[in-house]
Amino acid sequence: MTAPGNDDFERKQNFALQWETSTPRERRAMLREQRNSTDPQTTRRAYVLVGLVFLAGAISGLVKAIARDAPASTIALFAGAIVVCAAMAELSRRGRTRLGFMVLVVAMIGLGLAEALRL
Repeated sequence: MTAPGNDDFERKQNFALQWETSTPRERRAMLREQRNSTDPQTTRRAYVLVGLVFLAGAISGLVKAIARDAPASTIALFAGAIVVCAAMAELSRRGRTRLGFMVLVVAMIGLGLAEALRL
């Protein structure tokens, strides 16, 4: 529930007033504008979700690698991927979505090259 004086409350009131006094064409434009806008909180949640999905994939890959007696380098790479995915989720949770995504991309490229070169 929003209280009077809240910015969100005022925004909703202004939207309702504009809706009542607008033409159907203006209403469609208002809906299009509202649909295309994403707030930072939604972006953070999406990035955290991506980090957690990749984290779950890395954990399942680690479990499979351990079960099939994979080399230690493969297990270390999966452990590195787990750390990177957790860091991305935490950075995104704290509002550092660009930094978190950059860390994820650069680290995954590095881990992929390390796996290909068997470092």
